[in-house]
Amino acid sequence: MTERIRGRRGVELRKRRLAAEPLCRLCRADGVVRAAEVIDHIVPLAKGGKDIDENCRALCHEHHAEVTAKQFGRRVRQRISPDGWPA
Repeated sequence: MTERIRGRRGVELRKRRLAAEPLCRLCRADGVVRAAEVIDHIVPLAKGGKDIDENCRALCHEHHAEVTAKQFGRRVRQRISPDGWPA
């Protein structure tokens, strides 16, 4: 497992990566404009990926949850709106 960059250096890297790619990469591929909020490792650190720019992409929370669930063999959790229907 690769060590994650943490602390002040990690915060600076996250800010720089989000400034370089301010929109969610997967939403943009679908023709949707949505702000990126999370930096995702394409190859997870837990699976040997490196904490370098080439292995990172900016995603929205929804896409990050979906991609992470698939990478680790979990179900994607369905969001339910206040009226009880799937969102």
